[in-house]
Amino acid sequence: MERVDVTGEVCPRPALIVRDRLGDLDPGEQLLVRGDYPPAEENLRRTCRKHGFEVSGESDGGEDFELTITVTDEAASE
Repeated sequence: MERVDVTGEVCPRPALIVRDRLGDLDPGEQLLVRGDYPPAEENLRRTCRKHGFEVSGESDGGEDFELTITVTDEAASE
């Protein structure tokens, strides 16, 4: 599983970093994303789902979050 830490980054930077990393992955592969900016978490969830990626994970109730993004066949074909 690939990993990327976007801690300390604010929008739109986390989405740009994650998009770049996801572009290198094949269907079935996963990217673990860690961060600490709640708007980035919301944006990543919404954008990834819109483009066909599966997203799971939760925040710790504070600002920190950890998401697992899975590349699907649908997402890879875009």
